[in-house]
Amino acid sequence: MKNNRIGLILVGSMLAVIAVVVTLLLQRQQTEHAEQVRVQGLGMVRSLAALPVAVLVPGKGQPGVLDSILAYRDNPDFAYAAVSQDNGRNLAEVASAGALVPPPAVLALTGFAERQVAADQNRRAIREFYGPLASADEKLQVRIGYFEPRSPFNMKDLPFYALIALAMFLLVPLIYLVIKREMAPLAALGEQLRTVAAQSGASPALAAASADPANADSDADVRGLAHKLNRYLDQASARIRELEQESVASMASGRLLEYGSNKMQAVLQCLPDGLLVLDPAGEVTFATGKIEPLLGVPVAEVLSQPVEAWCRDPELRAMLARFRSAGLDTRSQMTIEFNPAGVPDKRLWATAQALLGHSMGYGTLVVLRDATREHLARQAGNDFVAHVAHELKSPLNVIGMYGEMLADAGIDDPAVRVEAINVIQDEVERMNSLVNNLLNVSKLEMGSMRPERHRVKLDDLLRDAFQQARSRAENKGIRLELQVARDLAAVSVDKDLFRIALNNLLNNAIKYNQSGGSVVLAAEEGDADVVIAVRDSGIGMTPEDRERVTEKFFRVRESGAEQRGGHGLGLYLTNQIVELHHGRLTIDSELGHGSVFSIHLKKMPALVEGGQVL
Repeated sequence: MKNNRIGLILVGSMLAVIAVVVTLLLQRQQTEHAEQVRVQGLGMVRSLAALPVAVLVPGKGQPGVLDSILAYRDNPDFAYAAVSQDNGRNLAEVASAGALVPPPAVLALTGFAERQVAADQNRRAIREFYGPLASADEKLQVRIGYFEPRSPFNMKDLPFYALIALAMFLLVPLIYLVIKREMAPLAALGEQLRTVAAQSGASPALAAASADPANADSDADVRGLAHKLNRYLDQASARIRELEQESVASMASGRLLEYGSNKMQAVLQCLPDGLLVLDPAGEVTFATGKIEPLLGVPVAEVLSQPVEAWCRDPELRAMLARFRSAGLDTRSQMTIEFNPAGVPDKRLWATAQALLGHSMGYGTLVVLRDATREHLARQAGNDFVAHVAHELKSPLNVIGMYGEMLADAGIDDPAVRVEAINVIQDEVERMNSLVNNLLNVSKLEMGSMRPERHRVKLDDLLRDAFQQARSRAENKGIRLELQVARDLAAVSVDKDLFRIALNNLLNNAIKYNQSGGSVVLAAEEGDADVVIAVRDSGIGMTPEDRERVTEKFFRVRESGAEQRGGHGLGLYLTNQIVELHHGRLTIDSELGHGSVFSIHLKKMPALVEGGQVL
């Protein structure tokens, strides 16, 4: 009975295996058929899309390429082919018997794609492949449709499946004989155990239990078998414990690797530069979040996409194409500087470097950096050099001209000589001011300028600066006013440095003003600080210039400002001096309505103990 049960189980199991194998074969056949249709459909669409419109849409009464495709088709599932406009009108179409050409897909034609057409007009569902017509002036698309197969089973393959089933079914007797042969020693062992139990006078329950080798210990052979089984179980338990330990170690290693990977990604995300990693095929496998503000493309649209799909900058595409054409075995870098698309005021650096292993290449690393500040600094530096050369050349020319005039023995008029000497002195002071500003900027950047702060009466310092600027204002026809109270609080400043800052603000207010304008030097005392303001009625600034006017070498681009000279160092130096005194410089300006430059300084404590200010 037991053998019959085993045989039935084997037959049932083999039938189930045969069913599973046949099902898998049918599924594989269906998958291969679908893939074949997809390859054929996309290939035909790409080929037809490259043809001229006149070939695809012939004149009336003339055969076209689509008619040839229908006449010589080799796939029985071919349904239709059509050339359609974006409004749904078919310029040319062919269809097999029983097939209707459905309306085209209402999609943005950005490439070749496929879709499934439900069986609403046709008897069967259709797989359609479509793509844009490259040579058309208007939006046209080429479409190829194939019927979805009804069933993967083909009667022609029935002998093949029957042969497989027969071959597998013939294995049943062989498996049965092998199992019976392997079970014979166990059956003999059980019989011997039962015989030993019966001979020892054990109860029927004990005799039945004795059939289990683990409970039989009266026979030497059984004890040996039990010993072997116990030893095997011990070895299996030890192996299980080893596998558990290996599993725990592997899990810990995996978590450490995951932690290291997450940490490395966090480090890369914190870098100020944008990073892209491209595989050898040119698709992006990794990108940091800095890519979006640099290129204006979300990271989600960059990952797993080729460069052509997301890059809108022709310079970057050309550089990556040249780098890929050079091969991954190159060890050189390629670097370009370009303006990103749509942002002409931004300047980027892009560097491509091959990722090389010991024996293979892993792709390309692209580093993107915002070089706008560096570009503007270089441009401002070049402008500054040219302007300084002009600023030095003009006074030297004037000095040379008046020097020749003084050297001319024929000039005896004292007034002319006095005028020449005054002009030479003014030009020397102009050059001296430029050189002093350059030296002060150099000291600031080298860190050698240390303010020697002392208690200073602010009203005296402001009145002194006012008197120095009065003559320059009067010569230009500008009204200079002083609005400072006598009882202003004392401040702790370096008097010489702070005088430079005040003179720069007053000089700018006078220089960028017009005849008949006004400049006001005022000071107000608050609860904790003192505010010194220089207000003028000059040309003013735009909000963009106001944000950058304290940068080194920066000069306002308005035509009225460029004609008045300057070297772009005065406000930079003023801002640095104010910050050295732990103050701040604020600017309020409107183009055409003047400017207000305000210096905010902390008041000096009034208490003095032991000669030291508290």
